[in-house]
Amino acid sequence: MTTAVPQRSRRLQTILSLRLLAIALAVILANVVMVAVFDASDRNSLTLDLLRREVLRLETAWLAADGDPAVMMLSDDDIYTRHPEAYAFAVVDPSGVLVTGRNAGLIPDSLIVPGALADDWLAWPEGADSLPVAASHDIVGDDRAVRVLFYMTADPADLVGAEIMDEFIGHVVLPLFPIAALLIAGSLLVIGKALLPVGRAAAWARAIRPGRPLPAIDLTGAPVEVIDLTEAVRRSIERLDAELSAEQRRAAEAAHALRTPVAVLVARMDELPQGQPFDRLRADVQALSRMVTQYLSSAGADRLALGNDDRTDLNAIAESVVSDLAPLAIAQGADITFAASPTPQVVHGVADAIRLALANLVENAIHHGGAGLIDVTVGPGPVITVADQGPGLPAGAGADLFQPFQRGSGARRGGAGLGLAIVARVQQAHGGSVETGTAPGGGALFRLVYRAAPRD
Repeated sequence: MTTAVPQRSRRLQTILSLRLLAIALAVILANVVMVAVFDASDRNSLTLDLLRREVLRLETAWLAADGDPAVMMLSDDDIYTRHPEAYAFAVVDPSGVLVTGRNAGLIPDSLIVPGALADDWLAWPEGADSLPVAASHDIVGDDRAVRVLFYMTADPADLVGAEIMDEFIGHVVLPLFPIAALLIAGSLLVIGKALLPVGRAAAWARAIRPGRPLPAIDLTGAPVEVIDLTEAVRRSIERLDAELSAEQRRAAEAAHALRTPVAVLVARMDELPQGQPFDRLRADVQALSRMVTQYLSSAGADRLALGNDDRTDLNAIAESVVSDLAPLAIAQGADITFAASPTPQVVHGVADAIRLALANLVENAIHHGGAGLIDVTVGPGPVITVADQGPGLPAGAGADLFQPFQRGSGARRGGAGLGLAIVARVQQAHGGSVETGTAPGGGALFRLVYRAAPRD
């Protein structure tokens, strides 16, 4: 029997963590957009920053060369080589004589003449906010003073774009990402710790089993909401347990009360004259007796509690059931065979409960399988198989086959439709399953699957 399991949703911690990450990404994206908008609206400031950076780079290269033009090296010297029409620099002495430079011919003489402008300046020679742009900076060394000039008529190397990227890294990535990472990590730790009581409550709820005492739970330090919810569930389960126990008790008491009068009725039937009316009456009484037995068995299956130390051998159980029901099979004109597993099949289970489930399957095979062969086989593995040569299972039979009071259209008199329901409940209590199929001869096949007990 297969049971549809609903798809599990994501854990609450995962949901909160994903939402936190989404918020952090939204904040970062908002900062990126604001920086981009600000930079786009203030391109002149970026150009000024670019000019300052370039003249400082020229100063660094001059000082590193110790004032020797022959060894002056620039980290971005290739922009002057690749774009001679766009970028230029010059190093001039106080009298305006060119000491060294790249593409110095681009620089207007009016910018090189000593005293034309202040010593340190940034300028738009042909008008504000437009190229070309120029920058000048005085360098006072140990032996002589020089002035460096940087000139840009266009920006094919996208130096302004590089300045924007530097602004982005300096004002967004470096300060924001580490802070965001720390906030996210701290928040995830807080969320995980805060949800521990929720996880304990969920594990406690999953451990609840009908008819068994409620498991213990430690809610020390849990929020009031979790404690209130757990207590509400506890009270509801206790009320349901009380009602279930009362209902099971009433069913068992009713079935038990009927058992004695039915037994007396069976005994007194022997005093009646033999004949066709007697045969019909005996069949009806036997049907009533079997129905009472099923109700008692159903109540026992509902109260089944599996202990940690319960172990039993399927070979012994199957042999016992076949031996007990062989006379009934012979009386019905059927043959029954038993094939044991060559090795013991010890499972985690209650012997009487497994015997009850197997007996119901064998009785079904005897009553519904016709006068054919019934095979009971143990193995391979912790499995018991019951196969008959009857008409087989109804077409489209599925999980409904194991519902209480379900009887097929061709079912014989003498049952309450509880046999397979009892089997299903016994298997569920054992953490096992019951599988259905078609026997090799075309009849019905039932397979009881259990969990093997761990070896000592």
